[in-house]
Amino acid sequence: MLSDKNAVMGLPVYILVAIVIAAAVIAAFSIATYNIWLDSQFHQVEYETDKIVSEAENMFEYADEGTIITIHVKFPDAMRYIVFGGLPKNNTSVPVSLKLDENTSNNYYFVMNDGRISTSHSNARFSGKNTDEIAIFYPGVYDLKLELVKELDGRTYVKIY
Repeated sequence: MLSDKNAVMGLPVYILVAIVIAAAVIAAFSIATYNIWLDSQFHQVEYETDKIVSEAENMFEYADEGTIITIHVKFPDAMRYIVFGGLPKNNTSVPVSLKLDENTSNNYYFVMNDGRISTSHSNARFSGKNTDEIAIFYPGVYDLKLELVKELDGRTYVKIY
């Protein structure tokens, strides 16, 4: 009969190694799941933004002045804010000045809670409810109105409110 009295002494070490490996696998799986969730939230914001921009560009090119369209959008909680009619400054904080800059009125961007920023531009010029302000929105569900307006200076905007 074989007798190995040291085998019993090594059993706690084997259990500890198994627990450490299992914890590492669970941690890696959790991190991967969280990153996939963040990516899906990012893509949801892109999808909702594309709906708005697509309608705005169609209005800008083909609609008559005074045309109003309502779009239902849902921005997820992982988004910090979205801006139509501006460009981000050097940080991800919410814009202090809502004044519309004519040179950037065809730009839009959104900032996620994890710090990611997506910036783009459009053929349409955007403004908020007042045509001298940017449009800014936070996470939540909205029925946004897009209205095509022509200003006295001859410039056309898609107001988003």
